[in-house]
Amino acid sequence: MRAQLSLPFPILCDTERRVLREWDLLNARERGGIAKPSVFVIDPGLMVRDVAIDTVASRVPAAEILSVLAGGPDAAQTRRKTYLPLPGDWLRAIRNNFRKH
Repeated sequence: MRAQLSLPFPILCDTERRVLREWDLLNARERGGIAKPSVFVIDPGLMVRDVAIDTVASRVPAAEILSVLAGGPDAAQTRRKTYLPLPGDWLRAIRNNFRKH
């Protein structure tokens, strides 16, 4: 996947969900267990500069994450925005809930 997307950084593939459990990022109630939407900004010295662990209704927009990346070590922490689902979002969620695995 990293090669296909030409990503200049490593990505984590946690097929056994070990890291998700250890970092309390596993949403076990969703479709048999999936990761909570999360972003970790780690600087070259391996110091965690920002963490955003989101929920369904509250997310950190990509523009906020980019501002942290551009701002250097003194950048402000990200701000969340509340997402209000539209009727179509509710219908998709209900349909996905009843879909067979």
